[in-house]
Amino acid sequence: MNQIVESFRHSQDMLFSALDGHDSEAIFEASQQLGQAASQLGALDKTELKPSLQPLLSEADELMQASIYRLRFLRDHSATRLQLLAGWRESQANTYSGTANGR
Repeated sequence: MNQIVESFRHSQDMLFSALDGHDSEAIFEASQQLGQAASQLGALDKTELKPSLQPLLSEADELMQASIYRLRFLRDHSATRLQLLAGWRESQANTYSGTANGR
């Protein structure tokens, strides 16, 4: 059981590092590993969890919240960059299509 919790915690660390590095491939791989670790953790009987694992699980919860904040930041950052690349101005995106140029 301790190994499952530690695996989950390690998967979180990998995702956190990938998010900080803005590496989309590493984020995808770490997300898959975290999903597998979360499934294993979810399959555990909660009544059998050792009290000594509570601090580790609390820390894991805090890291999940931090990961969520980083994902939201990356989403917003990516959306802003896409808008800038598209030439977003005055509620209209300037693209290469004829309609955007008034044609």
